[in-house]
Amino acid sequence: MNKVMSMAQAIGDNVSDGGFLFIGGYICRTPFGAIHEIIRQGKKDLTITRSNAADDFDMLIGAGAVGRFIGTFLSLGLYGLARCYRRAVEHGIPREIEVEEYTNLSLPMMLMAGAMGMPFVPVNDMMGSDLLNVRAFLGENKFKIIDSPFDGRRTLLVPALHPDVAIIHVQQADEEGNAQMWGIGGDCQMGANAASKVIVSCERLVSREIVGKDPSRTIVPAFKVAAVVEDPFGSHPGYTPGFYDVDQSFGYMYQQASNTVEGFQAFLDEWVYGVKDREEYVSHYIERFGYKQFNDLKAEFDYGYPVSYSY
Repeated sequence: MNKVMSMAQAIGDNVSDGGFLFIGGYICRTPFGAIHEIIRQGKKDLTITRSNAADDFDMLIGAGAVGRFIGTFLSLGLYGLARCYRRAVEHGIPREIEVEEYTNLSLPMMLMAGAMGMPFVPVNDMMGSDLLNVRAFLGENKFKIIDSPFDGRRTLLVPALHPDVAIIHVQQADEEGNAQMWGIGGDCQMGANAASKVIVSCERLVSREIVGKDPSRTIVPAFKVAAVVEDPFGSHPGYTPGFYDVDQSFGYMYQQASNTVEGFQAFLDEWVYGVKDREEYVSHYIERFGYKQFNDLKAEFDYGYPVSYSY
């Protein structure tokens, strides 16, 4: 079944106000094309999750799309603190958000539990930390502490997460939705498979035959996927291994713009509302910064060490 469609249709058909989203992008392959479309369509009251959240979450929060955040931390990485996130938490600008905080181990484990159909999972790294002293919208269900049935030791349990929709960006997928990635994985595979359905954006569409030649790269099977979007340069200003590098100058530009509400709005007006899709975004980038800067981001092609699949 061919599931290829535009990003506008994929978001419009599958992301609802008040929905719970897992958004892939642990350090790399952030689905910025989808992030921008969510903002353009004015989605609101979303609950969003990922460990190691970054500028994509900051942007959604600054645009007023988010009501709740289940995370581990949120920063702009190389560019410092997340400005929109801080304004929302400290001053309720543009709106108040509720935050439920876990660790960089416990949250992926919660997604893993969701993907495996388990109701909860034991973790140890939160024990003794102040994360146990603060509960938000999950209340008593943020965690439980029990005596282990095996040795009687106190054991911390955290609940499985079941997002309504996962949105991930990968290097390649076929038209049915078999999605393949390489590079840093983070919680992408677990988050995608914990969700009820998945939107896959990819740098390139390939045939089912290509997918079948290296099946171990497939992180999401077609039956989980509701939409496939071919979205080249879809992770910019982040990076996608094998395709393009981090655009540090653009990331710094976002950090400077998001220092103020007015600067952030001007950024959205130019780079989100001012373009209708990723194709126009790339065209505008080239017009603004020149083709050389765009071309310099592209990765050189390099083969991995050959692998024999014979018996």
